[in-house]
Amino acid sequence: MQASDPVLIGEVSLDAFLAFLFTLLAFLFLGNLAYMLLMRMLDGRVSRGTAKWTAAILQYSITIGGIYASARYILAFDLKAVAASLGILGIVVAVSSSQIIQNVLAGILISINRPVHLEEWIIVGERPTTGLCKVRDISFTTTILQGLDGGLILMPNSSIISSKVVNYSRGGLLEVQISLSVPVATDLERVREIALAVAHDDPLILPNSGPVDRTGTQGLFDLPYIRRLRADRPDLAQFKPTVLIASVSDGWIKLTVRIWISKIPRKDEITSRYLREILKRLRAEEIPVKAEVS
Repeated sequence: MQASDPVLIGEVSLDAFLAFLFTLLAFLFLGNLAYMLLMRMLDGRVSRGTAKWTAAILQYSITIGGIYASARYILAFDLKAVAASLGILGIVVAVSSSQIIQNVLAGILISINRPVHLEEWIIVGERPTTGLCKVRDISFTTTILQGLDGGLILMPNSSIISSKVVNYSRGGLLEVQISLSVPVATDLERVREIALAVAHDDPLILPNSGPVDRTGTQGLFDLPYIRRLRADRPDLAQFKPTVLIASVSDGWIKLTVRIWISKIPRKDEITSRYLREILKRLRAEEIPVKAEVS
């Protein structure tokens, strides 16, 4: 009597199952290898986001195709029988993996609508949920952000779709508000002159940046995305620094200085330099002052 092959599940022998596992691992390796090779080939030729999505599609096509081919020809995969059981399986998966499905669908919507791109500076949610962050990676389920402190934030794609997203890279400019509190008896016109003079002397505060920066910043207003949102073509003169009276209380007048910058990653550096210089000049004239950044 001939010994039968060991059976693992149903009519699938142990040898066939092991062959399926080894073939599956091989296709997973080939998918990852194809991803890396295509990313290297497209590097510098197309945008990083386009290269990433193209390579990801190739990787998943190889992996899914390999899984199907392995199951079909090694395990005698019966497509009709499996299709008949997908109704029950679909309900189980939907109940147990609803969050994953939401993130995958959100990832697809992000790839189609493109609310954010790689390397853009954004804030997700009501401030300061994430703070100012750069988009480092977008996968099918997760968007990876990097804050100014270097920390990485793993944000579910569903949060990107459902939350308020402030995209500073597409706007091209960032407004910084600085509060100055001085005594009521202070010469406000002199304080205003000093605040504007400090802003004028800083090459990274608009509109007093260098010719190259001015040309580049003005060019932002010609981008299709910005022109679609605004019928007029703004001029950099509209973004000149201003000093406004915000409130008066307890013998102090609170002024708000509004400045605009285009070097968004250098926000803290520019703000710190501006504060240091304005405090120096006000104290040189013996004007008491309290300052804060809002």
